[in-house]
Formats: sequence, structure tokens, C-alpha cells
Amino acid sequence: MALIVWWAPLVWIAAAAVVIGAVLWYRRRHRASGGIPVAHRERLTALPAYRRAMGRYRMLVAGFVLCLVALIAGGAVLTARPATVSLVTPDLNNRDIVLCLDVSGSMIDYDAVVLDVFQELATEFTGERISLVVFNASAVTYFPLTADYDYISSQLERLSGEFDDPSAPYYGGTLIGNGSSLVGDGLASCVVRFDEGTTDRSRSVIMVTDNFVAGEQIFTLAEAAQLAADRGVRVYGINPGDATARDYLADLATEFETSVLTTGGAYFALDDPSVIPAVVERITSEQASILPGRPQVQVTERPEPWIWLSFAGVLGLSFFGWRVKR
Repeated sequence: MALIVWWAPLVWIAAAAVVIGAVLWYRRRHRASGGIPVAHRERLTALPAYRRAMGRYRMLVAGFVLCLVALIAGGAVLTARPATVSLVTPDLNNRDIVLCLDVSGSMIDYDAVVLDVFQELATEFTGERISLVVFNASAVTYFPLTADYDYISSQLERLSGEFDDPSAPYYGGTLIGNGSSLVGDGLASCVVRFDEGTTDRSRSVIMVTDNFVAGEQIFTLAEAAQLAADRGVRVYGINPGDATARDYLADLATEFETSVLTTGGAYFALDDPSVIPAVVERITSEQASILPGRPQVQVTERPEPWIWLSFAGVLGLSFFGWRVKR
């Protein structure tokens, strides 16, 4: 057992010493003087009833003192926060996931909803490394591959707050190029964001776009999808404007769906209620080995026995105090 606040028991000991010293000093200063001498008191103290009464009194006082010690000891250890310290090595899933988000003008109305979807997706994974890449005319890595889910959550919240700010930092890096919403280039940029290319890892891109391209691309969407397939990357497409595209621009939705399917991935509409569990199920069904993570020091507080000891001390003090007064 380790004590997080190791000096707390020293404070209790010092306080107890001060209180005991003050009580002894007070009793010495106010000790009764004089008195009435009693002859042959040994006859009284030799009586069996007197001996029994004194024996009970001493037992009650001893019990009172013992419960007081238990209460002080329990309180002292509790304020020191007892804990067990161990070194653990968490298991990490050998999967990498790049969230690939189109932040062009036609996507602005959807992006806040998309980030909520990403937040939910992040909570469904355990140990996978996740990255976020945003793109328009060019792509910017908002955060690299990491398994720090607190960091991932904070970055997604930060990005959500930046959507209402035209001068947000990430926008400046996404406007370098001829046009906007260059989906093929955006997907290609997301595909090449994977590191550790020689290791046996599952690699997936979750791409959110309406596939409304305006400008000259280096990669068409089909070519970027083929690049993903060649590198063993599966693309899962989420189209916020699926219904609109199929009504007015059917070829955009069809091209997006066809391209992601060639990588072994899947296509979803954003308003599909099953999109999150479906994407998670598809990604987690991919074969991936378990890797040992970085060793971490784990501190687990264990106050339970000391709480019970303090509680027993309080009950004991109440009982023995009542009995002594009688």
C-alpha cells in the first residue's frame, strides 16, 4: 500500500500529541487537593463486587481508548489517500483510422453534425490510433495518428468551435489549390497519412464529403480509391447530401459509392441511423493483432478498509462512552 499524501498521518500524530499534552496539563493544574482520609479502604477494595465493578470499568475505558485509536488511525490513513500502485501494459488494437473531412463551402451546413458523428465513433473504439485530416482545395492534418482519446475529443471540440470563425487557423492551409472540394486529392492525402508502412496493421479512412468537386484535381476520386486499394487501405464513405445528390446529381453519389466499394469499404448516408454501429462493426471486423502499449503507472485508491475502521471507531466510542457514564 502507498500513501498519496504521505505527510497527512504526521499531522494527525502531531495534533493528537498536542491534545493529549493539553489534557494532561489541564488535569495537573486542576488536580483536586485535600480530601477526606478513609481508614481501612483496602477492605472496600477487597470486596468481590468492588473488584468486579473496577474490572468492568477498566475494560470499558480500554475499549474506549482502543476505539479512539482506531478512529484516529482510520482518519489519518484516509486523509493520506491509501492506494495501490502497479505498472500495467495496456493492449492496443493494431488498427489505424484517418477521419477525412471535406470542409468546403457546400459542407459547412453538415460539418457540425459530422463532428458529432466523429465524436461518437471515437468513443466506440478502444486502442485504435485515430487521425483527422481536413481538406478543401488542399489537405491539412488537424491531428496525427494517436490513441490519446482525451486529446482526440478535445481537438474535435476545438474544431467544432472554429467552424463559425472564417479566420480559423486550419482554413488557411486548406485553400491552396485550383478550386474547392477537390475530393480525389483529399482522399489521396488521407491515404498517405498512414505511417509504419512496413507493419501489419489494419488501415481505414472514414471520408465525409458530398463529392461536389469544383476545380482541377491531381487525382480523380477513382484514382485516389485505387491508390487506397493498392496500399491496403479501406475507405468508408459517408455522404451528408446523399438524398439530394440522388435526386439532382445522381452521378456524384454513385461515383462516391462505387469508388469506396472498390477499396473493400462501404458507403453510408449521414442520415442513416445505423451509420455509426455499421462503420464500427466493419472496421473492428478487420483482422488486427493486439500490440502491447506503453507501460503506465496505475494508481488505484483503496479507502474501503479504513472507512470501515473509522466507522467502527465511531460506533465503539458511542457505546463505550455511554457505558462509562453509567
